[in-house]
Amino acid sequence: MATSGPRGLAGPAPVRVTAPDGPWTAADAAMEEQGFALVYGLTADWGDHGLPDDELGRLLGQEAQRYAGIRQEHTRRRFAASRLLLKYAAGAVLDADPGGLELARNPNGRPYLRGCGQLEVSLSHTGDILAVGLSHAGPIGVDVESSARPVYGTGLAEESFTAYERAALGWLPEADRNTSMIRLWTLKEAYSKALGLGLRLPFTSFGFTIPAASGATARLLRSDGSPADDGDWHLESHTLPAGYTLSAAVAPTAFGPARRPTAYSVLDTTLAAAVLSASPGSRPDTHPSPTPALTPPLTPTPAPAAQGAHP
Repeated sequence: MATSGPRGLAGPAPVRVTAPDGPWTAADAAMEEQGFALVYGLTADWGDHGLPDDELGRLLGQEAQRYAGIRQEHTRRRFAASRLLLKYAAGAVLDADPGGLELARNPNGRPYLRGCGQLEVSLSHTGDILAVGLSHAGPIGVDVESSARPVYGTGLAEESFTAYERAALGWLPEADRNTSMIRLWTLKEAYSKALGLGLRLPFTSFGFTIPAASGATARLLRSDGSPADDGDWHLESHTLPAGYTLSAAVAPTAFGPARRPTAYSVLDTTLAAAVLSASPGSRPDTHPSPTPALTPPLTPTPAPAAQGAHP
C-alpha cells in the first residue's frame, strides 16, 4: 500500500502557543522557510485572558456582536479563544496589531483577513483544542479532531471514503485502523476547506494515500485509487501531544512563489480603520482618501483532484 507522496517532505511541525506574547519564533521561522505555519492551543490557554469587555470587543471586531449572542459559556469561551489565537498568530507573522485585523468570510465560507489577501488563514476547533493555519504559499485548510474518537465500524468509511481507501484501511492492523481513519477524515476536511467547498465537495469523489505516521505527507488520488494530477498540493497529518490529530492542506499558488507578507505590504490601513470603526450594520466609508478600494483576496483555481471532484 502506498503511504506518502514521492515529494514526501513534511512541512513545519505544529506549534503550541499558550499566550498572546508567544513565543512566536517557531511559527515565524516556518513562514519564512516553508511558506506556511500550523499553530494550536487549548481553550484553557486562551479563553478571553481576562480582558476587559472593551479590549475583547476591539480584538473580536465585527464578530463581537456574534460573540455576545452566544449563550453557552463554554461555546462563548471557545469562540473568543479561537479568534484570539488566529488574530495574534496573524499579527505575529505580519508584524501587525491583532486588533487591527478583521476576520471575514468569502461567499464560499472560507475565512480571510480583510485587506490582507497575501496571507491565507484557516481555523478549526473541536472539544477544547483550537488550530490555525497561516500561509503565503497558497490557500490553506486545517482540521483538528480527537485521535480517540471512535469512527472505525460506524459507517463513516462507507459514507465518506472511496473503495480504494476502505480497502487500504482493511490492509492495516486492526489496532491502527481508527487512527488512520481520523487522519484520512481530517485530510479530507482540510482539503475541502482549502478549496472553499467544505462539505459541498463529495468526499467519495477523491481520496488520499494514508499517512504512515505523524508528520507524514499524503498524495491525492482519484476515486478509483489511481494517482491524481494534484498540481503540487501539500498534504500532511500530525498527531498532537494533547491527543488530537491535526491535518493541513496547502494549495499551490497560481502566481508562483510570493514574498513573505508584512502588514506594511498587504494591509490597507485606511480601509481597515474605516471597517473597524463602523458600527454594526452600518456601511463604512471605504473611500476616505484617494486610496483605491480593495477587492476580496483572489483565490487561485486548484488543479482538479479527480473527475467530478470540482463542480
